[in-house]
Amino acid sequence: MAVKIRLTEGGSVKKEFFDRSALGWHYPSEEKYKLIEENIIPLLELKKTDIVLDACCGTGALIPLLKDKCAEIAALDYSIEMLNKAEKVNGNAAVYIEASIEDTCCADEEFDKVVCHNSYPHINDKQQAFKECFRILKPGGIFVISHDANKHEIDAHHKKCDKSVRNDMMPSNNDTMMFAAKAGFETVEILDEEKFYAVVCKK
Repeated sequence: MAVKIRLTEGGSVKKEFFDRSALGWHYPSEEKYKLIEENIIPLLELKKTDIVLDACCGTGALIPLLKDKCAEIAALDYSIEMLNKAEKVNGNAAVYIEASIEDTCCADEEFDKVVCHNSYPHINDKQQAFKECFRILKPGGIFVISHDANKHEIDAHHKKCDKSVRNDMMPSNNDTMMFAAKAGFETVEILDEEKFYAVVCKK
């Protein structure tokens, strides 16, 4: 596996949960894939020359939707077991990085686009995550946070999950706007829709 390794700090309970869950982790349904392709991927405004970071990539569900639309994909997650499954399914379609979105170990202005899908509530330090994504984006780059469900559905789902992620709730839209503004993003748009949620930040 082509992994640019940076060991994440310690063995947090949350990280252990994702490592433990990776093998049985489900990929999106055909309906969800269609929703993502039609409503979320276009927000990235992808170009064939783009270098894209799939942050908190999990098992790599977005990689099939990204790989023919850009030049290169880096898939990042702090769960090595999630990365192993992503690599097993997607092979050399991406470079795999073991790191957190708060500390990516990537270079300044390395990426044209960054996407973080179905992971926002699980990020421990959301302000730092915004700052880090701003740092690694090129001028004019786009950072998209997305979920293939609405905020109410996301929170309701997590309340029924393992205790390690049970309290991972969606931030308010005001908090999200504040995170983006403090990080330095020029424009921020929040799409709080019936079937999906997205935040689009432009550097």
